[in-house]
Amino acid sequence: MKRKLIIIFLIFVLGATVVYGATLPKNMRQKLENIRTASSVYDRNGKLIGNLYYYRRIWTPISKISPLLQKAVVSIEDARFYKHNGIDLKGIARAAVHNLIPGGAMEGGSTITQQLAKISLLSSERTVSRKVQDITLALQIEQTYSKQEILELYLNSVYLAHGNVGVEAASRYFFNKSAADLNLSEAALIAGMIRSPENYSPLKNMATAKKRRDLVLKKMAEYKYITQAQAKAAMATGIKIVKQNNNATVGGYFLDYVKEQLIKQGFTEEQLRFGGYKIYTTLDLNAQKAAEQTMAAQLPKIASAKIQPQGALVSLDVKSGEILAMVGGRSYAGSQYNRAVKSYRQPGSAVKPFVYATALEKGYTAASIIEDKPLSIVLENGTEWSPENYDRTYRGPISLRVALRHSVNTVAVQLLQDIGPQTVAEQMERMGITSLVKKGAVNDINLAPLALGGLTKGVTPLELAAAYLPFPNLGVYVEPTAVRKVVDRNGKTVKKYTAKKRAVLSAETSYIMTMLMKDVVEQGTGQRAKLSQYPVAGKTGTSSDYTNAWFVGYTPQVVTAVWIGNDRQDMPMKYKERTIGSATAAQLWGAYMKSAMAGRQVVDFTQPPGIVWADVDPKTGLVVPGIFNRDTYQEVFNAKNIPASNSYKIWNWFFPEKQAPEDESGKKPGAPDPSTPDVEQF
Repeated sequence: MKRKLIIIFLIFVLGATVVYGATLPKNMRQKLENIRTASSVYDRNGKLIGNLYYYRRIWTPISKISPLLQKAVVSIEDARFYKHNGIDLKGIARAAVHNLIPGGAMEGGSTITQQLAKISLLSSERTVSRKVQDITLALQIEQTYSKQEILELYLNSVYLAHGNVGVEAASRYFFNKSAADLNLSEAALIAGMIRSPENYSPLKNMATAKKRRDLVLKKMAEYKYITQAQAKAAMATGIKIVKQNNNATVGGYFLDYVKEQLIKQGFTEEQLRFGGYKIYTTLDLNAQKAAEQTMAAQLPKIASAKIQPQGALVSLDVKSGEILAMVGGRSYAGSQYNRAVKSYRQPGSAVKPFVYATALEKGYTAASIIEDKPLSIVLENGTEWSPENYDRTYRGPISLRVALRHSVNTVAVQLLQDIGPQTVAEQMERMGITSLVKKGAVNDINLAPLALGGLTKGVTPLELAAAYLPFPNLGVYVEPTAVRKVVDRNGKTVKKYTAKKRAVLSAETSYIMTMLMKDVVEQGTGQRAKLSQYPVAGKTGTSSDYTNAWFVGYTPQVVTAVWIGNDRQDMPMKYKERTIGSATAAQLWGAYMKSAMAGRQVVDFTQPPGIVWADVDPKTGLVVPGIFNRDTYQEVFNAKNIPASNSYKIWNWFFPEKQAPEDESGKKPGAPDPSTPDVEQF
């Protein structure tokens, strides 16, 4: 029976090989050699970040790979490597019999050359047709390359756990030495990992790794590469791992994002993997390093938590919308899921600036007075809703400036009632929020989602950061970009990217909002985000029950969004040791921006034409002649919308108001108010 099965299988293989051989790509050699030159990615200053497929890979010629390692790999993976012509008929037949007989254990029959074909040219699916392609390609590879060339390609292409591709990267990672300097025990360990890298990693299962290493040593002795005495001596030694930094190459999340974006824009996986492109991106490598270091150092580690909270950070250039830094989690090595672009989370009060900006566009001013009071609102479904402030206190009549400073919920709700949820939703969409749910039984065109940030689907950190761009950019939204240009192996530019911009707010409103959010940082809920040298504006956000914490802030040059939360939306960040809220996000933001902004020129936010600073009576919200009123404060207005008192109109006819926030009396802009306690709220 076995003999018949072998004969049938071999006839099938030979026949299918002829068929597939006629349709194989003619550029096989180019594809194989392009393994050495996978598409490389550079930052905005031309510094190499890495490549799109291998985050830790160092190409090494066969002459610099230990002969012991070469022999160990051949012994365990393909003992007849130097005797066959790409396929091992004995091995294939043996594997076929085991796999075809009911109850037989699955067994592989792939040679090193077939494995190289699979790694480099084919998919990983386990089908008969794919196996036949392996065989056909292996035969052609053997006709094109010498055995040493094949082994070099293979040893530089195998995956060896923890983000390491190729034996040189693995040698440095596990033993802090080159593949040329491995001893017998170390060579056998690495060779043994090829079959199942994660299972045989000594960092995950030392006992299993040692057992596998010993098997490799026995095989080496069996095939006369080493003596029995050498094998026994090596087996008697322990496995000493030189502890290495387990972080992935800088920018791992960003590299994944670039690859996804290029594929969306028409590039194929094959082009990016084998094209040898040079991809010039928007990333600032120094800012990226600062982001990853800050996330590692500042993201809270909770001793009592079974699962640690995660975080994400995105930085954008204000003028161009270019992505300067992107971190999608606590560490790329621990989780490759990119929360910066894939996690939709409720923004909490970080949504309020959109409500306020819409209100300013509709005629409100920063000095408009609204009463902070208990509310009882009957919703469309007949239920009664009573929104509360975070501290469950009420301040009475206050200006919009003070309301945003303290993130007062009742004022945001009343604003939204007046201007309408649909109006605010449309403004948010113009500013780049694309994830609003506008239809269905549960949707965002309601008071709670838009006023307090309990959005149905939520927003991503990248989406929210981009939506804040118009504030420092004088009302202009810029679509975020990650790539500047793609250049082929011959130096020809095959794709160039330009920013897509559109005006979404008046310049006056954007500047007024910036002044209000600057006050949030200087006197309000965002005080932990202060930078000593640079002006900062921004807004905190904490969703109900502390499931999400945000700070989205900006200088005149850079917008950055920071999010902290658990991957499970129903898991609040209330722990025995502490509660994590937006103040923590603001602190992390400040620590990162202090490093990211280092060396940048100190400039102030650009004040556009049409802005007037004037003295305001805090009781009425009207502009008055400051010289006659001691209790006034300076406020910023659109020159076309000044709430002038009669006395101001007369005064200003004789003495036009100053156009800058300064006053001989020493008054500062911003309504007077007690400082905000620095607690984990808002």
